[in-house]
Amino acid sequence: MSSPAEFVAVENVKNTQDDEQPIPATECDMCSKILQVFHGPAYLGKENEDVQVIRLGKIALLLEVKCPHTTWLRDKDFVNGPVPCYETHDLLFHRWARHPRGFFGVSYRRNDCPNWSITHSSELVFRPEIPEHPGTVRILDESWIDINLVKEWPSRCIQIHGERCNKTVGDVPPFKPGLLIDVIQGCIAECQEARPRFITLSYTWGESKNLRVAKSNLEELQKPGALRSKSIAMQLPATILGAIELTRAMDVRWLWVDSLCVPQDDDISLQRDLAAMHLIYATSFLTIIAADGEDAEYGLRGLRGISKPRVIDQRVEPLAQGERLVYWPREWSGKDGTKGLMYHHRMWTSQEHHFSKRRLIFENGQATWQCNHAEWTEDHLYNPEHERIQKKPTEGYIGHEAYLKVPSLDRLSDLVGGFNWKTLRLGEDVYNAFSGYNTYLNSIFPHGLVYGHPELFFDISLCWKPSGCVRRRTVSARYIGDPLRTGLPSWSWMGWEGQIQFPDDGEGEINILGEMGFTEAVTDWYAMEYPGSSQKQPIHSQWSQCRNAPAGSMNEVWRCEEFKPPGIDYNKMRVQDDYSIEPESMPKEIPHHIYHCSLGGTPVSTARWYPVPLNLDKSDESEAGLHSGFQYLWCQTFRAYLTVTQDIIASNVDQKFHLLKGQSGIVVGALLLHDEDDGKLFQQETRVELIAIAKGWTVVLSCYGAYNSMENEIETESESEDEKTVTESLNNLQMEECDVPRILKQDPIPWMETWNDAKMDKQDCYHVLWIEWKDGVAYRKSSGFVLEEEWEKVAEANKVDITLG
Repeated sequence: MSSPAEFVAVENVKNTQDDEQPIPATECDMCSKILQVFHGPAYLGKENEDVQVIRLGKIALLLEVKCPHTTWLRDKDFVNGPVPCYETHDLLFHRWARHPRGFFGVSYRRNDCPNWSITHSSELVFRPEIPEHPGTVRILDESWIDINLVKEWPSRCIQIHGERCNKTVGDVPPFKPGLLIDVIQGCIAECQEARPRFITLSYTWGESKNLRVAKSNLEELQKPGALRSKSIAMQLPATILGAIELTRAMDVRWLWVDSLCVPQDDDISLQRDLAAMHLIYATSFLTIIAADGEDAEYGLRGLRGISKPRVIDQRVEPLAQGERLVYWPREWSGKDGTKGLMYHHRMWTSQEHHFSKRRLIFENGQATWQCNHAEWTEDHLYNPEHERIQKKPTEGYIGHEAYLKVPSLDRLSDLVGGFNWKTLRLGEDVYNAFSGYNTYLNSIFPHGLVYGHPELFFDISLCWKPSGCVRRRTVSARYIGDPLRTGLPSWSWMGWEGQIQFPDDGEGEINILGEMGFTEAVTDWYAMEYPGSSQKQPIHSQWSQCRNAPAGSMNEVWRCEEFKPPGIDYNKMRVQDDYSIEPESMPKEIPHHIYHCSLGGTPVSTARWYPVPLNLDKSDESEAGLHSGFQYLWCQTFRAYLTVTQDIIASNVDQKFHLLKGQSGIVVGALLLHDEDDGKLFQQETRVELIAIAKGWTVVLSCYGAYNSMENEIETESESEDEKTVTESLNNLQMEECDVPRILKQDPIPWMETWNDAKMDKQDCYHVLWIEWKDGVAYRKSSGFVLEEEWEKVAEANKVDITLG
């Protein structure tokens, strides 16, 4: 028999009450069941059971009980809005494994479709008068933050975590900014300390008119007391003024704020600090993150004596026996209406947030602490057990693990994809907004990056594709620079707005999607500052040579092992270092070897199908990428003209490919359009110019089906079926665990049989770009592929010179 904290089902609430003798609050069955959940240890989960589920009873009966819970249960908010015939349904309480929060749920039918709706997550309020009370949260002051708690967090971090929280992302070297704000003297200063402890501010400028340091006012701002003078202070937005006072309150002397510590009209200092932005935030002791408000005038609300009072919406729900639940109502969509919208959706703040090793966050009216080993919030009690259970995942290349020093286009895709969907007020700033990332990544990818594309995998990265629609990024109306050097090349993802991803290369990386592979480069690439320039800088794209190198190459960093496909049951297949190999994600031909790389003495390794060079000297400057002036590419490659049609095939993630046809009218390839408006060009079959980027293979024509505008409805029905499955499982909660049927397992499938079936779908092709010309320069329109046999029939015999802008 399971313990009370681990049960999956509880008997229904029985209707034993009557109007003359209502049930006392202390005997409320619903509240007792909820409290049982919180009084037990954290639910750890079981096989196929990640959520603990408790049946509380029929809602109508729960509302008849004389108990405090009736004051809020009748009008409880659910994610999908009001629940039809609400009181006729059963109320469930759920708790995810290894988590202190729980939430309510109701399953019902609407328009003959099953629905499962849930509420915001709730936690139990701590009661200090009860020994060992299981509550995890406290009720907050509506107007003011507990400044003593905020001041306690840094010292607690140092005391408990020690040097572990001084570790920077990627072990980047320390950096001393040229200028800092002296919050004691109230001025800007050149700090004479070799390794000063300073705080950084991360915020959004928005439309606020910030005072900005320049050559003309620097001397004045360096005078003691300058920032406190009325004439200067009135020009500083509330967020910066609040950060200065908060830094003083935390007994730290130095503060770095971009608008006051980087002369905006000093190009040398500006470019130096932009390239070192990641180092500034990584070196700082702590970053104050002002996530609330649309601009810098909002301030750090809730700091008594420093800023305006805050406004919070902490909802309290009483239970029996004086217990209370608390929840925070949030917008159900993170992109629509959250107070932190501007901050989290801005490109400029992305690298500031990522590289900060300690963060003091002001968001949704509440203060939160984040460091390498903990997250503390104003409303939560310290809980070492929950801190131990939680482990922060890496985000693309942002993390501390040694394996992140291994070049990976797949990991870079995660970082770039998350960055490029964010907003930017001035389109021409995209290169500078990415500059800190760029410098950091130059220390990982040999020869660095060119406009966000690693030279090592350059040809492959040129075949990037949109995740949804993207549109051409343009310069702002205030741009007065050279129109030939806007910093927005069409070939780079930086030249486009929207989420993108680099190709999943099934020939190099292990366990990627397996949609395409790259086998051979077809040209050499060069970068230029202007079209027609005689000065061409070679781009060191090495992946093709690495793939064709002899077995055992680069054995000083890569361990070469013979690869032996398993016999049966590929689900059980494991390669050394716990790599699971899915046969569908394999290269087209079975590799003879697999390569492992372990760095920093860690047992965790990275595996690839062929080795690639590493940067091991940890120097950002050792392999600096080409600077922002090199926005034009030049190559000699093959060209072909084909016809693009309105016919569309689509993947299960709704990537819509327009089919390409040859002269005979047969399908020979496809293009993945960037902008749906381009599809309007194909009302009639249209001839397009394509250039070859690399050889490889694709499964698109083999595996994708004709696009159907009804597809979304089909997906909705499919999702409803999933919800029906959930609902049915919830309705069977009274079954004993041994009576619950397990998912029937299929008979083992021979691994080679599965791989061979997948191989049959992989068609040899040329990966191509669709280009259009303007003033002698070609511009990328989209990417795609043409089947190899058909390409070689229609491609021009000789290579052509291509300048790509």
